[in-house]
Amino acid sequence: MKSLEPRLDRRAVIWIVNCTLGGTVGCTVIAMLITYYCTARFGTEVMTTTLSLALYIPVLLAVPLFAIIGVKMQQLALANRLLVQASRYDGLTGCLNRGAFTADVIDFFAKQDLTLFPPTSALLILDADHFKKINDCHGHLAGDAALVGIAAVLRNAVGETGLVGRLGGEEFGAFVRSTDVAAIGELAERIRLGVAEDRVPEGDCAYAVTVSIGIALFTYPAVYEDIFRSADDQLYLAKGAGRNCVRMMEHSPMSDGIRAMAEQLRRGFPELDARGWQDADFRGPVHDKLMG
Repeated sequence: MKSLEPRLDRRAVIWIVNCTLGGTVGCTVIAMLITYYCTARFGTEVMTTTLSLALYIPVLLAVPLFAIIGVKMQQLALANRLLVQASRYDGLTGCLNRGAFTADVIDFFAKQDLTLFPPTSALLILDADHFKKINDCHGHLAGDAALVGIAAVLRNAVGETGLVGRLGGEEFGAFVRSTDVAAIGELAERIRLGVAEDRVPEGDCAYAVTVSIGIALFTYPAVYEDIFRSADDQLYLAKGAGRNCVRMMEHSPMSDGIRAMAEQLRRGFPELDARGWQDADFRGPVHDKLMG
């Protein structure tokens, strides 16, 4: 997440300088052309004097005017960007908030309808274990530090391959766009161990925070609400199994036979490639009946 500090960056400053110079030059050129057209018939002396005024007055007025306008426009643009960020990101952890996370994931779901062979994706739901005890025993500032630590571990683990959001309270979500059973299992374990090993300092001591993780691994087409429900069910199973563990299920609207065919299509048909399509035997009951 980008910083929410209201500060104009280098690109904004360059834009202000260009706006000021461009506006000043434009006003000066227009003023001198109008002055020349109106005073040329009064002689060289009058024209020279008026042209000098047409040069100096726009410069003196336009430079501060366009500078102020440029600064105000960039400040307004920055305020709009910060407003958009504030509406999408959680202020404490820097993760996407629930609304933005859900919208981005659903948008990705919709794009897969246009993809011939969409990837296998995973939705993870994490919940900090015994979080109320952390707040009660160590204070809410310690609880906030624990949430920030969990978010940092999540972002480092997921990286650019997915999205991370704070769903509310001590619950987080992570969406991985393209993965498989082995990869998502390793990722979840890395997150679980990373959170447990990242001890939160409290005075002269430190305490450990653990998370339970529920995962829904799925193929497209899929409905976000169904996938979320599956991952949430797995989270409750992880909680029931003693917490600080991972539970995962594969969710698919397709039957086993169709899934097998889809996986075969995804991998290709190396045996047909080796023999050549012209040598492949496509005969079957329908072929035999037609051929008599």
